[in-house]
Amino acid sequence: MCTSDTYSLAERKTLGGVSMCSCGTIHLTVGGITIRLEPEAFGEMVRMCQDAADRLMMHAEMTPGLSRLAN
Repeated sequence: MCTSDTYSLAERKTLGGVSMCSCGTIHLTVGGITIRLEPEAFGEMVRMCQDAADRLMMHAEMTPGLSRLAN
């Protein structure tokens, strides 16, 4: 486990945050869960989530009642 000092990269008060420690590990915290990732794995996770968001948006546009995803 990384115990180096971390600095914040992004934060959403109602969700969690992303920070990076001095050794380069990315810390993704959502609620009470923190996932530690190498920068390359974090980039892949971001792309995977973007792919999922894109598919959800397409699905929401074609499905009545799911328009809240498009906002």
